[in-house]
Amino acid sequence: MQIFRRTGEPNPNESEELRRLKTEIESLRLSHAAAQEQMRALDGVKTDFVTIASHELRTPLAQIRGYADILDALYESDMLDSDSLGAAIQNIRKAAERMDDLIAAMLDVSQLDVSAMNLNFAEITLENVVRMAIEPLTESIRIRKIAFAARGLKGLPPLEADSQRLVQALRNIIVNAIKFTPDGGRIEINTNLQPAASPVDKDFVLIAFTDTGVGIKPEHLELIFHKFFRGYDPSLHSSSAYSFMGAGPGLGLTIAKGVIEGHGGEIWAESSGHSVENLPGATIYVLLPLKRSEAATRVQPLEATPQDATRPRPLRQRL
Repeated sequence: MQIFRRTGEPNPNESEELRRLKTEIESLRLSHAAAQEQMRALDGVKTDFVTIASHELRTPLAQIRGYADILDALYESDMLDSDSLGAAIQNIRKAAERMDDLIAAMLDVSQLDVSAMNLNFAEITLENVVRMAIEPLTESIRIRKIAFAARGLKGLPPLEADSQRLVQALRNIIVNAIKFTPDGGRIEINTNLQPAASPVDKDFVLIAFTDTGVGIKPEHLELIFHKFFRGYDPSLHSSSAYSFMGAGPGLGLTIAKGVIEGHGGEIWAESSGHSVENLPGATIYVLLPLKRSEAATRVQPLEATPQDATRPRPLRQRL
């Protein structure tokens, strides 16, 4: 860039050029600072994972060992009846299922990392997918006294998707909302058809999962989709999977992101902030194409970099 003329006279565009350069430098500085902050947070995730995984694995193992010891003691004392045996077996089964869920989630993430999770596409309805995602959670929603509503699902055109994986992704999003919404709160699912903006574009459906929970810090809106990330002290979470601030390894939204993007869609979160007292709530948006892309046969490998923060959002109509 030439600041001075050959005669040595000041360039009349000097002030404008300097202002532009200063603006660019400041923008780069802020972007670099944000990237460093995200990398520091992700570094902490590695330590948090050890704490979380230890808790998630040890709790069901302790339950299995404990009930095995009870059965052994009852058998040795000739006091083992059918009621005691049935209760112990039921609790051992629950603990084993919890371990199985954790291992399955870790295997899913490992498949996402190497782009090895195949998606089997078929024509399905979003109404059925949402219903199947919610069904196993209805009892927990009732116990927690959470008001739940799903709107805009009837009359939507069918979409091409992997039904099993899409149910898993949407259920993970709903479970996340349940965990971070206090008892007596509200969760809503709203859907809206997004027609193609041009003849070469595709029709999309936009799904918004809105809760009245604790919300998300602005600096965590992208990080919540990274594997093992927790937006709070992992040692403070409860042992119940669906209780307020409940347990979990921090893989649900990571898997949801991988599956949604494998369908050629997008997922992102919006929230005005985080507060356990004021409960600002949060909304997770899912944008899905009705017709699959020819390349959408496997999910894309996960990115563990802060580059997502600068990716532009689709210019679609909000709900």
